[in-house]
Amino acid sequence: MALSAAFAALLALNPASPMVDLTPSAAALAGAAASLNVLWNALQLVRPTRTADRTGTAVAQLLLDGLLALIAAILLDPTATPLSWIALLVPVLDAAALFGSVLAGVTWIAVGLVYAAVRMRLSESGADESALLLLGLQQLAAVAAIAVPTGYLAARLRDDLDQTHHTLVEARRRATELELVAGHSTKLTAAADADRVVSGMLNGTLCLGFDRAEVCVRQRNGGWAVTHAAGEGPLHAVDADLGAAEAVEHGRPIVIGADGRIDHLQELHLYGFEGCVVMPLWQSKASAAVVRAWSSEPLGVDDSNVGAVRLLSAQASAAWETASRYVTLRRWSQRVEYEATHDSLTGLANRPHLLARLGEAIEAVVRTNVPFALLYLDLNGFKQVNDRYGHDAGDVVLVSVAKRLLRLVREDDLVARLGGDEFVVLLPAPGSIDDAVEVARRVCANLSAPVLISGREVPIGTSVGVAWGTGDDNPEALLRKADAAMYRAKALPRSGYVLARGVPALRGTDEGGDA
Repeated sequence: MALSAAFAALLALNPASPMVDLTPSAAALAGAAASLNVLWNALQLVRPTRTADRTGTAVAQLLLDGLLALIAAILLDPTATPLSWIALLVPVLDAAALFGSVLAGVTWIAVGLVYAAVRMRLSESGADESALLLLGLQQLAAVAAIAVPTGYLAARLRDDLDQTHHTLVEARRRATELELVAGHSTKLTAAADADRVVSGMLNGTLCLGFDRAEVCVRQRNGGWAVTHAAGEGPLHAVDADLGAAEAVEHGRPIVIGADGRIDHLQELHLYGFEGCVVMPLWQSKASAAVVRAWSSEPLGVDDSNVGAVRLLSAQASAAWETASRYVTLRRWSQRVEYEATHDSLTGLANRPHLLARLGEAIEAVVRTNVPFALLYLDLNGFKQVNDRYGHDAGDVVLVSVAKRLLRLVREDDLVARLGGDEFVVLLPAPGSIDDAVEVARRVCANLSAPVLISGREVPIGTSVGVAWGTGDDNPEALLRKADAAMYRAKALPRSGYVLARGVPALRGTDEGGDA
C-alpha cells in the first residue's frame, strides 16, 4: 500500500517526539523498510500467482503491515503528530483488499484493541488516560469509516484485474489453438488419401493437448473397431463402442465425464484418464466413424480445446470426403485407362498399347543401338474350334493362350492381343536373334498342347513370325514384316516360326523351323 511511505515520513520527520527519539540511521532504516513494503505490495498487485501462493503471501503481508502500523501509531505522539492514526489504515485496507470486508472488520477490531491497550499503558496520568482513550476510539472509528469501503473497492479492482488477466490468458490459448487448427486444416486439405487425412487429424488433436486420439469405425455387424490411433495411453482393452454410438445417434460431440455419470467416470478412471470427447466424423447407411480424444485432465462441454477438436474434426470430415472422392475418381480413371489399353477378354495389351510400346522400343534402339525382337502369332485351327464348339469355346481358347504366353515371357516383355486369334510378343532386349528364336520355339511347343473345353481336349497350334527391331523401322512397318513372316510360317506342316526378311538366319543356315 502506498500509505506506507507516509508512515516512513512521519517517523523520519518527527525527531522531536517526546515518546521516541530516532537517530538518523534509525529514520533511514524506517524509511527503507516502508519503501520495501510499498514495492512488495505493488508487485503482489500486478504479478499473477497461484491462489495458494497468493493467500500465504497475503497473510504474511497483512501481519507485516499490522506490525508496522501499530509501531508507527504507538511511537508517534498523538498530540505532536495528529495524523499518526492514519498508520492504522494500512492493515485494515490490506485485509479489505485481500480478503474482503468481513476480515477487514476483524482486523480493525484486533488492531484497535492492541492500539488502545498499549496507549493506555503508555499514558502517565489518569486525566490524560481518559482523553487518550477517547481520542483513540475516535481514530479507530475514522479508520473503519475510511478503510472498509476503500478496501472493498480495492478488492473489486483486484478481482477485475484477475478476471482481465484470466481472459487474456484464455484468449491467447484460444488463439494458439485456432492457429494449430488452421495449420492442420491446411495439411488436411492438401491430403490426397483418407489415411493421410486421418493421420493429420490425429496429430492435430494431440497438439491441442490431448494425450491420445483415435478413429473408431462401425463394422458391418454393428460393432465398433479402432482403426487408427496416435498418442499414448493404457487402452489395450478399451471398449471401441464407448461414446461412439451415442455421438453418431445425436450427431454432436459427446464429452464423457462432464455429464457426471458414474459409469462414465468409472470407465475413464479404468483407462487412466479424466476426460474424453467423442465427435462424429462421417456417416453413411453402411458405416460410420468417430474421432475420440482422451485427456488426463477433466473436460467440460464448453472447454476451448473441445471446441478446437470439433473444428478440426469438421475439417477432417470434409477433407475425408474430398479424399475419398479423389480416390474413387483416381480408381475410375485408372480403370478407364486400363480398359483403353487392354483387351477386355484376355487382359493383355491391345493394339494402341502395343504400338505405343513399339515406338518407345524404337527410340531406345536409336539411343542405345540395342535391337529388340517382335513375335507375331496366329493360332492354327481356331476357326474350326469356333465352328465346332461355339464362340464361348473360342473365348476359352484365347484366354488359355494368353495365360500360357504370360508364363513364357519375362516381366519386362509385353504380350498383346491384336484381335481375333492374333497375338504379339515384344522382347525389348532379347540379347541376340538366337535368344528371340528360342522364345519362338518355346511358344510353338507350348501352344501345341491341347486346350481342355468342357472335358474335351481341343488341339490347337500356332504360326510365328519373328522380326528384328532396329532404329530404321516404324511400329506399323515392323508389324507388317512380322505378319508377313507369320503367313509364311503357316505353310509349315505344323506349329513353327519364320524369320522376317532382312533378319539374319539362325546360325546363318535357315530362316525358320517348327516345333
